[in-house]
Amino acid sequence: MNIPYLLSAVGLIAGSIAFAADADTPGTKSAPRPPLTEDERRAHLAPLPPAGRLLVTPDTVFTEKGGVVVVEAEHFVRQTRDQIRRWYFNSARHTPTAKPDPDPVMVTDSSNGTYIEALPDTFVHEGERAVDGINIGLAPGSLAVVHYPIQFSQPGRYYIWTRMRSNDDEDNTLNFGLNDDWPASGRCLQFPKLKKAWWWGGVIRDARGPRYPHHRAYIDVPSAGVHTVMYSMREDGIEFDKFLLTMDGTRGAPEGAGPAASAFKAGGLNVITP
Repeated sequence: MNIPYLLSAVGLIAGSIAFAADADTPGTKSAPRPPLTEDERRAHLAPLPPAGRLLVTPDTVFTEKGGVVVVEAEHFVRQTRDQIRRWYFNSARHTPTAKPDPDPVMVTDSSNGTYIEALPDTFVHEGERAVDGINIGLAPGSLAVVHYPIQFSQPGRYYIWTRMRSNDDEDNTLNFGLNDDWPASGRCLQFPKLKKAWWWGGVIRDARGPRYPHHRAYIDVPSAGVHTVMYSMREDGIEFDKFLLTMDGTRGAPEGAGPAASAFKAGGLNVITP
């Protein structure tokens, strides 16, 4: 059973819900806010349209080679915890149908001409209601999770580079996990806001808040074999293009769209394109 979704639904039915602030200090709790109005309820919890057919086959596995693996964001093999927020494809031929979505499709400079976006987008500007479990996922893995199985030949520490785009005040964080474990070293990947351009980021927010120095993002792969990399939405509206994992901690941010995607170990592209 999807526990985060169930808890969110129960809170709404009871007519009482707490609204989360992106606090700058640890241990600070946001004050309870009035329940959602009916109009707000419809905006936050409108039935979601389908995300579209997967672009890769369900048995797809990517390959790490030489301590590096590169994956297109739209090549996830499945998504879960997507009843409230969901990842949608964007391309020159495909515009998401989930609303609200204040951003037009912007494929210029996106890798492979396609990216994914977490929708609906109701948390856009500072001061708007941030509802944990609905339009912000403070708990990593609680909302809109995409899965990428990878064959690792080498266990060890892999540093995370993620290519994303921020178009408003509140769409510049993601969460990273492995095998449904969400370690602190991948919690709250932090990117510049309002860049309105594709950006490679490789840091996480300090637990004390965004005003403190950031830390290098990484994941420890426990063994050789297949492990599933996972990203989850933290703020709705974020646009996600590509990621790169490398064992080289001195490697800088990729340039442009970055290196070509890694080879498939199994499975591969579906016959359709978005």
